[in-house]
Amino acid sequence: MEIYEIPLRATTPLATDYITGAFPIEKGFVYDVRAGAVFEQRVRDLQERTYPRQRLVDHLLSYHQSFQASEQTLNNIRKLSDPTSVVVIGGQQAGLLTGPLYTIYKIISIIRLAKEQEQQLGIPVIPVFWIAGEDHDIAEVDHVYVAQKGRVKKHTYPQSAQEKRMVAELSIDKPLCFEWIKEIVETYGETNTTNELLDFLEDCVKQANTFVDFFAIIVLRLFASEGIVVINAADESLRAIESDFFGKLIARHNEVTNAVLLQQKLLGELGYAKVLDVREQSANLFYYDGRERWLLEREGQNGLFRSKKGEIAFSEEELLTLAKTSPGKLSNNVVTRPLMQEFLFPTLAFIAGPGEIAYWAELKQAFALFGYLMPPVVPRLNITLVERSIHSDLQEVGLTVSDVLQGRTEQAKSDWRLRQIAYPLDEMTMRAKETIEEVHRPLREIGLEIDRGLANVLTKNAAFLQTQIDFLHQTLQRSIERKYEVQWNKFARIETSLYPNQALQERIWNIFYYINKYGFDIVDRLTQLEYKWNGLHKIVYI
Repeated sequence: MEIYEIPLRATTPLATDYITGAFPIEKGFVYDVRAGAVFEQRVRDLQERTYPRQRLVDHLLSYHQSFQASEQTLNNIRKLSDPTSVVVIGGQQAGLLTGPLYTIYKIISIIRLAKEQEQQLGIPVIPVFWIAGEDHDIAEVDHVYVAQKGRVKKHTYPQSAQEKRMVAELSIDKPLCFEWIKEIVETYGETNTTNELLDFLEDCVKQANTFVDFFAIIVLRLFASEGIVVINAADESLRAIESDFFGKLIARHNEVTNAVLLQQKLLGELGYAKVLDVREQSANLFYYDGRERWLLEREGQNGLFRSKKGEIAFSEEELLTLAKTSPGKLSNNVVTRPLMQEFLFPTLAFIAGPGEIAYWAELKQAFALFGYLMPPVVPRLNITLVERSIHSDLQEVGLTVSDVLQGRTEQAKSDWRLRQIAYPLDEMTMRAKETIEEVHRPLREIGLEIDRGLANVLTKNAAFLQTQIDFLHQTLQRSIERKYEVQWNKFARIETSLYPNQALQERIWNIFYYINKYGFDIVDRLTQLEYKWNGLHKIVYI
């Protein structure tokens, strides 16, 4: 594998400015990750806090042993008991088959930074992936994209949920799920790895009961040698550890909301549009009744906590009681999840995608409410994989990967079309027909003088010659069209691979296409590459 880098704008203006160094760090963050000793400073700051380490270790060991996690992972969990240990953490929804490639790249980012900082700091640094199992937006996780007949198609898992259930409680119909998987793998084409891949996924499905189980098992297996630790945010035994902090979030909900609104205003004055949908009545917590999650709002200063349409309602005292006795009925939203993560883990760094960078900037003052310093926010690795055949296509049509990712393919197509009109076939055909007519007319005239009875033969002969020129024109045209089609298919293959649906490859394609084609070790090879944390987009040739 070879790796090159190109500059590429992020999906949000704030993230772009943060990555390039144009954002004023103190306005939205605490630590400048571009500074030389940022992680040393963070370790010193973490020593001022305590964490529920042993309760986390007990919970994580039980959770991971149920999935037969690797010894490397179990050892990493045990390291969390060490009071000097820290974590590098990031998270994502539990996408089927791990979802888009960027989830894999986020995990690789976590692992790489944890390894590097463990060597530099001389303390245990544990890679942790936070599975957003409490999310209920099933449409975000219930599909993968495949390429069929040159088109990008969404392949959706056929089992649907009627309620807004948490993904962590969505059960998997194992036979149905494996049939769905076989349909997907069939689109990849058969290779030497296909049978091994199907066996791997079938075994993962057999062990899984829910979407989150399936996701966790795959991740723990793909990154077994790296000792990745996963945490299911919706796990009921984890909720018991979170109980006290839920109480604080309830008691200070109004302060949290006001802190976010104030921070959004400050960022707005810098020209950045707000990302989080927070209103004055937001409580930033969900109530889960076992079937649906209800986002809570506060009705007036001393009013009740209600769902938007009033289906459920609680007093503050009732919610505080729930936090103590039934914390599994509560869950975080996008505002309080980072705060809960900070309560639980001694976080050396948070690995963030572009969208997360933008909304974390809105949370700075919310962290401060609880005496927390927002951890260093490190942009995840952004990667585009370039297969050898695609590299050849790029060279033949005169494009670069940068051209494609910056949307310059359409102009390249237009320029190419113009170059194909180098052969003025219509004009040349017309001239040839005129010339033949000019040559043939005197012969017809002589023929008629010789024998008027030859008129029909002479006319047919002239028409025949004209028809032959038309035939030649059509033959040449078809030949050019075939050549055009070959070249045109190159553009199509390039776009499908590198910029499908006018989006970055990492947002559409799934890791198992590449595993099927290049073997399971492609994950290890990608993980072992030497990456620079410079915000540049990585182009990896495979």
